[in-house]
Amino acid sequence: MRLYLGIDGGGTKTAAAIVQENGRECGRGAGGSCNIATAEEATLRRSLEEAVGEAMREAGLPAGTRFAGVCAGVAGYTARQRREEFARLLPRIVPAESHRLEPDFVIAYWGASEGEPGVIALAGTGAVLYGRNAAGETCREDGRGFLLGDRGSGFWLGTQALRHTLAQLEADAPPDPLARRVLSEIGAQDADDLIQWVYRDFQPIRVARLAGLVGSAAQEGDPDAERLLQEAVEQLCESARRVLHRLSLPAGSAPIFPLGGVWSIHPGMKAAFARLLSAREARPVTLREPLHDPAYGAALLALRGGRPPDR
Repeated sequence: MRLYLGIDGGGTKTAAAIVQENGRECGRGAGGSCNIATAEEATLRRSLEEAVGEAMREAGLPAGTRFAGVCAGVAGYTARQRREEFARLLPRIVPAESHRLEPDFVIAYWGASEGEPGVIALAGTGAVLYGRNAAGETCREDGRGFLLGDRGSGFWLGTQALRHTLAQLEADAPPDPLARRVLSEIGAQDADDLIQWVYRDFQPIRVARLAGLVGSAAQEGDPDAERLLQEAVEQLCESARRVLHRLSLPAGSAPIFPLGGVWSIHPGMKAAFARLLSAREARPVTLREPLHDPAYGAALLALRGGRPPDR
C-alpha cells in the first residue's frame, strides 16, 4: 500500500502523520521547532528526524522507507530563501516520489475541512483567515506578523492590554482592575518596569500569553477586558468577511472553522464572532470544529495533490 507523510512544522514543535492511500492514519510522531525563518538547519533536521522517525516506528516501517508523497506545512514560509533551502533539505531526510511545501495555514485548512469549501479563522499568537471555494480558488487575509498585521490575535490582544495598562500608569491614576492584573502577571510596579518587560528578551509569545489574562478578566465582568475581546472579535470578523466576499462564498454557504488558542480564552468568543458575522452578512453563519489536525491535513495534501474530494 502506498503511504503518504504529512508534516506540521511549527515554531515550538513539529508533528508528523502517516496515512495510507485510503486516508487511514497509521503513524504519528513529534519533534522540536521547525520555523524555517528562524531555526538553524541543524535544528530543522533534528526536528524532522525526530517527528518522522517516531511516526515511522509507530507505523511499523523500516528506516529508509520511501513514501509516495510528502507535504510539509511550515511556519516562516514567507522567508523565500530559507524556504528554498528547506525544500532542498526535506528530500535528503525523507525519501519520496514527490515533495510539497506549503504555509502552515494551508495544511490547517485541509485538516479542518478535508478540502471542502470553507474558511479557517486561525487565531493564536498570530492571526490569519484562509479559505477555498468549490472552484478551487483560495484567499488569504492577514497573517502578516505582529508588526504589520495579525489583527485579533493573541499578540494583538496582549499588546492592547499592555497599552491600556501603560495609559493608566502615565495618567498618574490608580491602576484599574485590568491594569493591576497585567502588572501582577508581568511583575511590574510602574511604567519603566512594564517597558523593560516588553523589550528585554522580547518574544511575541510572551505578549500573546497575556490574551488569556484578558479572557479571564472578561469572564469576571471586567468592562475593559470585555471591550478588548469585542474589538478582537470585530477584527477577526472583518477579515473573515473579506475572505468570504473575495471567494464569493455567502455566509452560511460554507463552514467557518475557528482554530487556535484565542478562541478558548473566553467561552463566549466563538458565539460572539458568529453573531457579529451573521449580523453584518445578514444571514446566519455556520461554525464547525475541525475534522482533523494540520499534520493530517498535510498528509491529505500529499495524497490528493490539492485536488478537491471526490463526491
